[in-house]
Amino acid sequence: MVGTPTLGAHPVVRVVAPCGTLVGHEAALQAGLLRLERAGCHVRFDARRAAADARGYLAGDDAARADELLSALAEPGVDVVWFARGGSGGARTAGWVLDAAARLAPRHLVGFSDATTLLNALAVRLGWVVHHGPVVTSLGRPEVLEFDLDAGLDALRGGLRAPTSDPAALRGRLLGGNLTVLASLAGTRLFPAERGAVWLLEDVGEAPYRLDRSLTQLREAGLFAGAAGVWLGDLGLSAGDTPRVLESVRADLGDLPVLTGAPAGHRGRMEMLPLGACVEVDRGGRWRRLR
Repeated sequence: MVGTPTLGAHPVVRVVAPCGTLVGHEAALQAGLLRLERAGCHVRFDARRAAADARGYLAGDDAARADELLSALAEPGVDVVWFARGGSGGARTAGWVLDAAARLAPRHLVGFSDATTLLNALAVRLGWVVHHGPVVTSLGRPEVLEFDLDAGLDALRGGLRAPTSDPAALRGRLLGGNLTVLASLAGTRLFPAERGAVWLLEDVGEAPYRLDRSLTQLREAGLFAGAAGVWLGDLGLSAGDTPRVLESVRADLGDLPVLTGAPAGHRGRMEMLPLGACVEVDRGGRWRRLR
């Protein structure tokens, strides 16, 4: 696990778009940028990236998206590199980014959803601690996603807490993110298998049978072999489907502990979760970073 620089009171935040296009998301983007500024961040964003579009769903071609992210990770004075949006396309550049980032010092990196590929690659392969947290367009939609930005920035500054005495608590390196994205990595060099991990899982817009398909793919690919357990966030399901899916997940994973209440997902409560760091999660879904 590689240490990241200390974050000051007014961090410099470089916003990047290495995944989906921002076209059609301009209002949420501007609201999210403004929210970062009001929280005391010095925001750097190339406004031309808001109009970038390739294939109708990517924020530019693969080279442009990878180059922007790598430039941000090496840019002097930047404290936090923050994804503007998820969407799609992260896996297309992750291998390229991973190879180049091996020569860089770690930086605070924040994102979720399609960012799952890049975040886990940096955590597993390079030992970085990165953060599963809201993208900038999500910050601009507070009516959908509840996130305390001041607390999130404090979380980036670290803060270890002593473990509890709960013998049923999960303890291990936190990894994971979007369930469907993780399943899409099976069979590739980007598949983030690691023994002893606590696997965070969230999703959105998928029917129960599709979640079942993704979970089966991960199980058969060996993602959960030797895992400490699974920590489920919001799966984007209806109130009626949620308990049935939870029951099915626990049945399919057998003796592997499955806890709920992770503050992660595309709606509801979200917190800044340190992927690559050792954490403890108790039976109530409360968590602590241990190291």
